[in-house]
Amino acid sequence: MRKKVDERIRTLIENGVKLRHRSLFLIIGDKSRDQIVNLHYMLSKAVVKSRPSVLWCYKDKLELSSHKKKEQKQVKKLMQRGLLDPEKVDPFSLFLETWRFDHTCLYKDTERILGNTFGMCILQDFEALTPNLLARTIETVEGGGLIVLLLRSLSSLTSLYTMVMDVHERFSYRVPF
Repeated sequence: MRKKVDERIRTLIENGVKLRHRSLFLIIGDKSRDQIVNLHYMLSKAVVKSRPSVLWCYKDKLELSSHKKKEQKQVKKLMQRGLLDPEKVDPFSLFLETWRFDHTCLYKDTERILGNTFGMCILQDFEALTPNLLARTIETVEGGGLIVLLLRSLSSLTSLYTMVMDVHERFSYRVPF
């Protein structure tokens, strides 16, 4: 069942493209990656030039199960044969097949993406972000582009500021006596 996307989101993306401002989205939930397809589609419609490229950054592994990889191969075969029925295919699988998949990056390798420009940046493992990683990845997004932060789950948004992140391991909280 398809749900209508809030008009304010479309307006935010269109205004960001028009004014050349980056837009930041924080998506919470296990199925948050399914919304990436919608955001990319809205960005593609708002940008008059070519389809925006996507940078996907993550800590350890890209959130693609072996089942999704198998499904992706089947979609690719059907596309090549011309037998693909868009109604039967998962939109995320179709998105993975059609966007340029060579722009994935581990957080530890973000220095190699400096100097490149992307239309959309997806930051998968929010807990692993450090201020430097955040600055490096956001810097590569062109004006009018989207930055999407994916959070798996939060019991409430108030727990956001108490979340233990990887950067906190560097600090010692010893009280000198």
